[in-house]
Amino acid sequence: MGMEELSKSQIVLLTLLVSFVTSIATGIVTVSLMDQAPPAIAQTVNRIIERTVERVVPTSEGQTATVVTTEKTVVVKESDLIVQAVEKMTPSMVRVYTSAAESPTFLGLGIVLDSTGTVITDSSALGELADVVLNLSDGSSVRAFVVSRDQGSGIATLETATTTRSGKPAHWTPASLAVGTPVLGQTVVVLSGKSIPRIADGLVVALIPREAGQGSIVDTNVSKDFVMGGSPLVSVEGALVGVSTSVSRASSQGGFLPSSALVKQKAEEKPASESKEESE
Repeated sequence: MGMEELSKSQIVLLTLLVSFVTSIATGIVTVSLMDQAPPAIAQTVNRIIERTVERVVPTSEGQTATVVTTEKTVVVKESDLIVQAVEKMTPSMVRVYTSAAESPTFLGLGIVLDSTGTVITDSSALGELADVVLNLSDGSSVRAFVVSRDQGSGIATLETATTTRSGKPAHWTPASLAVGTPVLGQTVVVLSGKSIPRIADGLVVALIPREAGQGSIVDTNVSKDFVMGGSPLVSVEGALVGVSTSVSRASSQGGFLPSSALVKQKAEEKPASESKEESE
């Protein structure tokens, strides 16, 4: 059958089919080229999501239905992803202070691991303290007690009171832990700030091996002067990639303990005591 013998409906359907196949081929070529691009170039390219919606439009009786294909392109800038990542992590980050009633001293940052208020921080920032005060992102504060210190990771685990210092129930937003191993060239964000939130973005520049079964230290090009004890390292999806501890900084000043180590440590921890301090 020649082109001149096709009906109008058949020509329309053939045109739509060619357009659809062409768009798929273009997508495959684009993905292949992006996989071959250097990380430094790939990270600056906007992420593009193409959605194809097909619907069948019935025509008058006796005629072939027409398939209408609509393509919608949504451009997601990496800067927008970073904003969303910071917004997602901020409620899971706390600031750690001494429990002194007058003039408490800032010690570092902590990260909420679960909905019961388990918090981890850099053990070296606590020294020999047995209890501290945590300032939450909503402005409330709560007492916390050191339940473990792990020398191998530099992580201290805190168990928090069930009520804030003002007597209201404490609410916790656990951080979402990243799945899998970070890759070289991956864009990451570090949260910091003694009194107000501050961020710095950078790249994963090395994966420094540790002892067998302990994963690798995630090294970044973020300035060592910006990183605080307990600073979280976050992916552009808002997942916790790592945390800064004395052990990770001993490997590299821009190094972070991987989130995989946090998962393992959490699984090995003994169950928290059934009763918690409810107030000061």
